[in-house]
Amino acid sequence: MIALEHVQLLFNNHPVLQDVNLFVQQGSTYVILGKNGSGKTVLLKTIAGLFPQFSGTIAINEISLHEYTQLPINEKIHKNITMGYVFQKGGLFDSMTVYDNVAFGLQRRAGTEDEIKNKVLSALEWVGLAGSENKLPSQLSGGMQKRVGLARALCLSPAIILYDDPTAGLDPVLTDSISELIVATQNKYAMTSILVTQDLAVAEKTAHRIGLLHNGMIIVDCSADEFFTKTNPYAKQFIDGDSEGPIEII
Repeated sequence: MIALEHVQLLFNNHPVLQDVNLFVQQGSTYVILGKNGSGKTVLLKTIAGLFPQFSGTIAINEISLHEYTQLPINEKIHKNITMGYVFQKGGLFDSMTVYDNVAFGLQRRAGTEDEIKNKVLSALEWVGLAGSENKLPSQLSGGMQKRVGLARALCLSPAIILYDDPTAGLDPVLTDSISELIVATQNKYAMTSILVTQDLAVAEKTAHRIGLLHNGMIIVDCSADEFFTKTNPYAKQFIDGDSEGPIEII
């Protein structure tokens, strides 16, 4: 469970997040939509603990984010509140093999090499990249790199996973493939997930609930089915891509 109440964040006295309130039910996928520059990735990174200067309240399974970030990893595992992050561009180390990229987090925890190897190979098989462990990121397509990023996050057995625009830059076929993988991963591991995207097809396929971020606030918060009925004027304008409506074009 992830809960945000009145979250605000300033950069150089400029408000990026003004009053964000949202609740993500345990085991569900919450998709955040919004225009370019609306603060979607900033919000995701704030939830990940990368911008600790926020005001308001963020709770991870009823533990405040500030307390969560101070917990040692073994206690997070014990409390089943570990968090994985899938970067928009994969976030891979260019000079490291696929295997070493996926094993990176595991190698910083206690565990034998055999245990690490089994987890890495299992994660790569799950994302459809069995046999690619000795390749370098430069030898992979963009879609494959994103799958490696997901495998790295899954290796840590997270209870929560955050996706930063996981289909950005992909063609429609690859986008659908990644969306299917996200849904399959959610069904298999029953993680609590937050996914940032601008792709409505991705949102419709993956989301249980959708939040539309605008002017630093969640202005629409509803089930995915309700969002796509377009009864809300903000949702309708965003879905239809209209220049006229309650979302100002600047």
